[in-house]
Amino acid sequence: MSVYLLLPTRLWQMRPWHTNPLVRGSDRVHALVAMFAIAAALLAVPLAGAAGTASYSEAAARIRAENATKSEVAATVVGKPERTMIVTGQYGLTDERYEAAVQWQQQGRSATAVVEVPRDSVPGWEVPIWLGPNGQPTTAPRRSDAAVGEGVTAGLALLTAAWGGALLLVWGVGRLLDARHAASWEREWRCIARPLEQDS
Repeated sequence: MSVYLLLPTRLWQMRPWHTNPLVRGSDRVHALVAMFAIAAALLAVPLAGAAGTASYSEAAARIRAENATKSEVAATVVGKPERTMIVTGQYGLTDERYEAAVQWQQQGRSATAVVEVPRDSVPGWEVPIWLGPNGQPTTAPRRSDAAVGEGVTAGLALLTAAWGGALLLVWGVGRLLDARHAASWEREWRCIARPLEQDS
């Protein structure tokens, strides 16, 4: 029970404006810096939330705009699929990618392109492809939950930067004050050591 009572008392006694003459000026500075760092870290939480929300809204609007320009058509495979790339995945697994020439009709005109197709595709098969606003094959529409990932990443990045900066500030000021204390102790020790050497 005494531990719980002593902790708040100890924290209260460490306040920078404490009138205790034994509290060094450097301790007051360090306490002020720590209080500033804590305030900045707490303020970073709602700011990170706002940044994450703004990033999510922007990403969601961008994804909707991009997806609105894409259209799906059925294309006919006209060439033999060829393995174009082997990607070595995690744990030594391989991912094979196959591409083939396909043909489709758009606005009464025929168009062709080389796109990714299933491995067992054969000429004459129909495969779905997505076309961009220029009428050329493009990636499939992105899912709306991709915006959530961007928002979370932006919020966490800001929060990590703020908390890391606050910790670095407290640590750096502590190191500088420790170095100052060590130099002060060294000077005082030299002043004491000289009379002792003379007495001997």
